[in-house]
Amino acid sequence: MRRGPGLFSSKPKPAPINRDVVRNLLKLGMAETDAADRDIDSPEFDAAKVKFERALRAAAPADQAAACDALKRHGY
Repeated sequence: MRRGPGLFSSKPKPAPINRDVVRNLLKLGMAETDAADRDIDSPEFDAAKVKFERALRAAAPADQAAACDALKRHGY
């Protein structure tokens, strides 16, 4: 009879994170927030938001989570 994972079994490995993608997402997320702080109705904010959202959609789920966690942690 086969049982589930044992007491000393290894945990599943987290998905690899692409640091370059996360760094780019952080840069774009900070630019979006800074543009919103200056003027949320400006074309600069709209452009920054579109760039960030496109990059976020193109990134892997692990990269998205890492970038969003980092942005929240730093108050963005």
